[in-house]
Amino acid sequence: MIVALIRKAHGLDGEVLVELMTDDPDQVFVEDRVFRVPERARGPDRLTLMGARRHKGGLLLRFREIADRTGAESLQGQDLALPANELRTLEENEFFLHDLIGYSVVRMNGEPVGVVSTVYETGEQMLLGLEADGRELLVPFGSQVVTEVDREARQITIDPPPGLLEV
Repeated sequence: MIVALIRKAHGLDGEVLVELMTDDPDQVFVEDRVFRVPERARGPDRLTLMGARRHKGGLLLRFREIADRTGAESLQGQDLALPANELRTLEENEFFLHDLIGYSVVRMNGEPVGVVSTVYETGEQMLLGLEADGRELLVPFGSQVVTEVDREARQITIDPPPGLLEV
């Protein structure tokens, strides 16, 4: 599970500024937790957290394996990941966004709409990008449109307002 994106080095001592990809930063970014860096071509592919502090809407992180700015710069653009079993258990109406990819989307009457191909985070609203008849449809992922998410059937039921799907 991707929990953060390393944006840039910060200072001279190896800190990095990360963009959060989790709603639980206080539970995820704890001292001595080991993160994977899945796409790292060179250098350590596992990083041990020494400290975290809030900074400008993100977090500044220090890792045991990174001692200076050069090492921190080598991490720019990399994802930080954890095994799913190290994250908290989701409640009934919570979802990992990447898990929604591949779900079929149907109207309330069962009529197929499309398949979730991506999820967009716009700040205010999550949008599902649906592959539908060779085009992409954007559907708000919120209670105003989504009436049910069936994890077992991997299906999302929507009640779209008039015109939403006729773009």
